Amino acid sequence: MATIKEIAQLTGVSITTVSRVLNQDKTFSVSDETRLKIIQTAEKLNYVTPTLRKIQPKFDQSAKTIGLVYWYTMNEELNDPYYLAIRLGVENECNRNNINLELIQCRKGEQLDLENINVDGVIALGKYSQEFIDKLYNRCPNLVVVDCPTKHYFVDVVVSDLVGAMEEIINYYISKKIKRIGFICGIEHTCDGVEVLDPRLVSYKREMILRNAYNQNHVYLGKFTADSGYEIMSEIIKKDELLDAYIVASDSMAIGCLKALNEYNIRVPDVVSIISYNNTSLAQFTIPSLTSVNINTKLMGESAVSLLLERFQTNRQVAKKVTIPTNIIFRDSCI
Repeated sequence: MATIKEIAQLTGVSITTVSRVLNQDKTFSVSDETRLKIIQTAEKLNYVTPTLRKIQPKFDQSAKTIGLVYWYTMNEELNDPYYLAIRLGVENECNRNNINLELIQCRKGEQLDLENINVDGVIALGKYSQEFIDKLYNRCPNLVVVDCPTKHYFVDVVVSDLVGAMEEIINYYISKKIKRIGFICGIEHTCDGVEVLDPRLVSYKREMILRNAYNQNHVYLGKFTADSGYEIMSEIIKKDELLDAYIVASDSMAIGCLKALNEYNIRVPDVVSIISYNNTSLAQFTIPSLTSVNINTKLMGESAVSLLLERFQTNRQVAKKVTIPTNIIFRDSCI
């Protein structure tokens, strides 16, 4: 914490002058230029007067309870561990900061009893409709949604840069003279059944159109599971519609794609290249190992907790939108 002595040294005046200016001594005569210089320096150093230091309450994190709202089942989390990894990031960060965490699981197609949510802040993990977010905010204004973009002026958001990763992947393929690029993706819904448009699909279409390489038939939609990836790739092979490269929206789907390609003795990456998303622990153990977009799920969970802690301490009202960067981990599945 800054001291009067430090401010005096930086401004080139005496300690007495700094003290009297900061304590708003009306009887003390000093030029406006010197007074402004002292005040600006104090603000820059976040100086707090001894009186205020004594009366400022110390923030007690352990007295706060955060509710984590999520709706994916254990089976869904294991089949595609993306949300599980974020949830664990939230739980670990709460444990590290001695914050009470209450898990609140929604059920698909069922209304969450918002009246029974009695917490100081809420982290909503997953895809939710705007109507649900509005209701949750009205119940608990200290709200952060993770992996669910929202335009709500007062609700904090944490997302990963999926769009930037898509651009990077396509640029990489194009640099390798590969233009026949397909996109394999799962279809997501909110907990109340509203279909969600994946931002990567929008980005893929835009980037391919810019390169005069977009073909609607090169987009394949299914579920974020290995079984779905296997079924999609098997159908592509049977129809003799195999492209030079694919972007697959999750490692789980990509593992299914690799299984189908291996069964048909189609060599990866000699015949077809694969780049997927999530960089789960399994990506390095597939045959061949998966090139995958590293999404910092742990940091996403930690950032959500940090945003709530900031709100508790500062009573900030205007929302912050935090985008966590991604990077591609190159392995053997692409040339």
